[in-house]
Amino acid sequence: MGPAHGHLVLLVAAVALLSAGFLPHAVAKKGGAVPSAVADICSRTPFPDTCKSTAGRHASKYPVIDVVAVLNMQVDAFSKRTAHARERVTKVSRGAQPQQTQALSFCDTMYMNTQDTIGAAERAITFRDKATAKIMLQLAVQDFESCDRPFKQSGINNPLEKIDVELNQMAQNCMTLASMI
Repeated sequence: MGPAHGHLVLLVAAVALLSAGFLPHAVAKKGGAVPSAVADICSRTPFPDTCKSTAGRHASKYPVIDVVAVLNMQVDAFSKRTAHARERVTKVSRGAQPQQTQALSFCDTMYMNTQDTIGAAERAITFRDKATAKIMLQLAVQDFESCDRPFKQSGINNPLEKIDVELNQMAQNCMTLASMI
């Protein structure tokens, strides 16, 4: 049994342990392995997979991984996802019917309000002001959830529904993490 065969046996054993769940295997959607500290903190949120997939990508930017760091990662991802939602509004509006365009314009305003309240939440987190951070995050949820209203009232399809679900999950995770600081 040569050295190459020994390495192959070791590799096969590691793969077997991973697939059996004996080694940490949390993986971010687009960033490789999620550090165990991030995975542990994310496991205490209502949507741990969403938390890991968004926070895991940014973990290398933080020298210390604690609840505040993971919260900052989540809020940053929440902010970026909201900006993406606004970009999506612009793209979808180009070919939309007038009634849908009006609803999309309302959504854009709500997403802009969400961005403002996320900024206020970020400032509160900097000062470890848990109460203000949670209030701002709750207001952000109300803002983007309002986007659905004109679509439901008009009985038309909301092309942003999937984004709103993701934003809701991210916001719920942020509020849970904020209560841990």
